[in-house]
Amino acid sequence: MQHSLKYRMAFATAGVVTLIIVLRALYAQYYAYDSLKNLLQEQQDTLVRLVAGQLDEKLQGRAAALRRVARQLSPMLAARPAELRRAAEAMVDMPDTFNAVFLAAPDGQLVFSTAVPDGVRLRVDDRDYFRDIQRGQPFAVSDLIQGKLSNAPGVVLAVPLHGPGGELRGVVGGVLNLSASNFLRELAHSRVGVTGSFCLVSAGANPRYAMHPDPARVLTPALAVGEACGADQPASYSEVLRPSQPIVARYLLQSNGWEVVAVLPAAEAYAPLVSVRERTFIVAALSLLAAAALMWVVMRRLLEPLQRLHRAVRQIATNPAALADLPTGRADEIGELASTFAEVVAQLSERETALKAAKDRAAASEKRIEAIANHVPDFVSFIDMQQRYIFVNQAYAQHYGLPAQQIVGLSLRELWGTQEYLACQPHLEQACAGRAVTFTRESADGNQCMELTYQPAWNDAQDAMIGLHMFGRNVTHEREKLRNLEAQTVSDYLTGLLNRKGFDRRLAECMGRTSAGGRPLGLLLVDLDDFKAVNDNYGHPVGDRLLVAFAQRLRACVRKGDAVARIGGDEFAVILDGVADRHALESVANTIVQAARMPFLVDGHTLAATASVGSALHSARHAMTVSELFMHADMALYDAKRHGKARHAARAEAQAETRTEAPTAGRQARCPEPSGLTT
Repeated sequence: MQHSLKYRMAFATAGVVTLIIVLRALYAQYYAYDSLKNLLQEQQDTLVRLVAGQLDEKLQGRAAALRRVARQLSPMLAARPAELRRAAEAMVDMPDTFNAVFLAAPDGQLVFSTAVPDGVRLRVDDRDYFRDIQRGQPFAVSDLIQGKLSNAPGVVLAVPLHGPGGELRGVVGGVLNLSASNFLRELAHSRVGVTGSFCLVSAGANPRYAMHPDPARVLTPALAVGEACGADQPASYSEVLRPSQPIVARYLLQSNGWEVVAVLPAAEAYAPLVSVRERTFIVAALSLLAAAALMWVVMRRLLEPLQRLHRAVRQIATNPAALADLPTGRADEIGELASTFAEVVAQLSERETALKAAKDRAAASEKRIEAIANHVPDFVSFIDMQQRYIFVNQAYAQHYGLPAQQIVGLSLRELWGTQEYLACQPHLEQACAGRAVTFTRESADGNQCMELTYQPAWNDAQDAMIGLHMFGRNVTHEREKLRNLEAQTVSDYLTGLLNRKGFDRRLAECMGRTSAGGRPLGLLLVDLDDFKAVNDNYGHPVGDRLLVAFAQRLRACVRKGDAVARIGGDEFAVILDGVADRHALESVANTIVQAARMPFLVDGHTLAATASVGSALHSARHAMTVSELFMHADMALYDAKRHGKARHAARAEAQAETRTEAPTAGRQARCPEPSGLTT
């Protein structure tokens, strides 16, 4: 106490100060991070909008240039292509405005192109921009294209050339080489901050980079949503402390839907915040050390009177006369503590007398508790650590037909018998290890079920076991109710047949008996053909009643002990346990096929619902799992469907041994998990 209390108080105070400093620092860090991020994002968004607006203005300006060329070429269409070409070259400032211009006839035949030699015949009727003009658009922009010779990215702008009557007489187009310096010159050489950059992503189903700071990535695929020029980073739980996400802004061009993306790396964006944080942590650490040292000095001075009181109390333990040395005359908390301690010592003798009286009352209370236990219908007992009875209530004694006094002192093995004792021994070992155990035991004839609980009993200090409380309750009627409820969970709510859970359980049991040397097992998978058409044409209620009617016919086609289940929406299964041979299995399957051919009368509708059946046979001679048997039956069902439906197909045992590949394309083998289909 002379030193540890001072140290603990000093460290506790320092810890509280540290916690406050850390929480404030974290809040300030988060606030600064969030404010800086929002500010940078707003600046980035503004910058991208300006850049996108400039690109839209450039595209609109070039569209105006093309319309001017179209108006001037309209009266000259009768001239030769070479004359039209020279006229177009004189109208357009190349390559500042376009890298090439061309004129295409309404049928897509290229009349001339400043990038194609005379005499070369090309067609553009399959191009997206040409089709857009044919559909009546006044201005069209192509998807991102790649030059055949230069492999450079490019884009084609096109406008219609109308005749006097408004008819389409041609398409005037301009080609922009995006790797040249005539269209993306300013954007390609611009930077976001010092280390950031821009990129341009095309629209459509397969977006690509039209411009990227890394030339090698131009024309490579890009993201349709959330593109960050390839600089995106995975989110981190410590993003506030160690920012890694770049500031990304995006804006779509109104002219062609392309996206302008600006990226500012996190290292540059949050550099001021990281620098301030490092200096703040250094100052906080120095302040913490100074606070801890100052608090230790203060605590040492404040606790000096308490140390003197401690020495006087320690002497009282060996010399009761030292009680007079307590500093009870101090007018502070230490004086109050000394006075209170003196009063406590004076009251100890009185407490001893009260303790004796309490023991007497406890003995009387124990008798009352024993009387209550004897009137409880459940079994109540207590054994010591040698597993000998200390107490049993009257219900327990009556169960064994002995007086309670004769049971007390007997061991568990002596009263229960060796067989019952060995059956319960694992639970006794768990309870003796300090864990409460609850389990059930059924009688040999199954007519009685008891719920038993072994509860460890501890001494007053809760550090050593002194025995076990043992409780027993007759739960025979409750168990019977639970079994009835469990039986309901394996039945299909619509047809009353087994559901998928009941089917899986029954199939596993039958497979186990067959594999252990029992009679062969047959599995039939039955699927109503074109059942979806019934639901679509007549509604789900009619479809449900059709399923009920088919289930009744299916049940009538098999033996009374055979398991019939509905394992999906219109999928059924039959387990033939102890089938004679493959011919008997085929006979049952063909009976089901023929029964399904008969029309069903449902709510005044005569419905024809055929069925396809796949079968598989398993015997003890061939090793096979539940999944494999199900797969072979499913493959047979697929064969029946594939060869015209309303028929039966089988998989022989030889096929079950050798054919383990997946079904052919068009249908996957279904494994025995819930299919999730509904009617």
